[in-house]
Amino acid sequence: MKVYCNGLVGGLLAAAMVCLPIMASAQSTDGYRYEDKVHAATAIVTPSVVAVETRFKEPTLDSEYAYWSYTRGARPLYGLFGSGFIYKDPEYVITNTFITQDAEFVRVILNDGRSFKAEIVGESDAYKLAVLKVEWGPDYNPLGVQVGDSEKMKLGQPMAIVGKSNNNHDTFATSGIISAIRKEIPSAEGDQPTNEFIQFDAAWEHTFYGAPIVDVDGKVIGMVDRSVTAHGLNLGVPINEIVFMADRIINGEAVDTLWGVESQFVSPGLQKAGYVPWEFDLDGNGTAEPLEIGEWVSFVDANSPAEIGGLRAGDIIYQIDETTLEFHYNYTRARREFIPGQLVIVRFLRKNDMTGEWEKKVAQVQIVEDTSDEDDEEGGDSGPSGNPHG
Repeated sequence: MKVYCNGLVGGLLAAAMVCLPIMASAQSTDGYRYEDKVHAATAIVTPSVVAVETRFKEPTLDSEYAYWSYTRGARPLYGLFGSGFIYKDPEYVITNTFITQDAEFVRVILNDGRSFKAEIVGESDAYKLAVLKVEWGPDYNPLGVQVGDSEKMKLGQPMAIVGKSNNNHDTFATSGIISAIRKEIPSAEGDQPTNEFIQFDAAWEHTFYGAPIVDVDGKVIGMVDRSVTAHGLNLGVPINEIVFMADRIINGEAVDTLWGVESQFVSPGLQKAGYVPWEFDLDGNGTAEPLEIGEWVSFVDANSPAEIGGLRAGDIIYQIDETTLEFHYNYTRARREFIPGQLVIVRFLRKNDMTGEWEKKVAQVQIVEDTSDEDDEEGGDSGPSGNPHG
């Protein structure tokens, strides 16, 4: 302990010293050193980090890959290179769909330079997740990452990224903090990985797409996804959502689901137009309160599960199963997690055509698989592996 003393003025100086103890930092009292924890965390995850390299069906000069083209000499690009990590089931590797899109051939490369052909088992655009299956052979025993719990993330907690370099062999690491747990990406207009994800301040480069984000215990809490350059945001998909979708892909359960509702979140604009009441007694205590939650249904597809279940345009959905729709991301997250055969309890408000009063209603909607070939980008009918918005 260091002690600093301030003296009083005058003749009392010697007799009345006021001593202000300043506690030593955590580094000297309990041995905690941030850099040591980060080093230990990266050492734990490094054996499970791989380079992911793809080859396109044909060379391209697509502007989406401009940075890759630049680093390879501003010539037509034959494929992409990024990072990934061996999953809890070591037969599989997780990476970002940005790396695997348009890929005809995929391989993963270990720290020692050995490479293995990989097969794309499945992808989810909503989660920016690609699952690769790798035949490691008898001479290599892969080590899967330790999976953390992204629901326990805290604002300001330390984190690190472990990813691959341009040459696909060297392993790099950067560190920082979790700077936000975001619900929306500025200017993204729906083109976002999930509606609940990680924002971090650690530096990263384009070969870190798909790299694991780890906590100080070396457990993976997310995957690097993108940077919103205009706003200086670095973003990653939380591991809980990755595990949810990766397991469904591996088990063959990641199919599009049919819901049949187009909607938008309740807003003052809808209330001013008379489509949504300003107040309603949702909790049943006899007092109407401002209505600031829910999804206003603008359209219901004919013969869809929603229509068969009794929903119609003009309804205001405020709860799906046990999830209250306090924000739009509550709705889109519930939608992504629908599975075929699931019976969903929907609580909503409907305006009585006779009295003009709003009333509480309950519907049961049986979710089914979407067998259509078209990807509805506006209607919100696609499930976990499609467009999550609608």
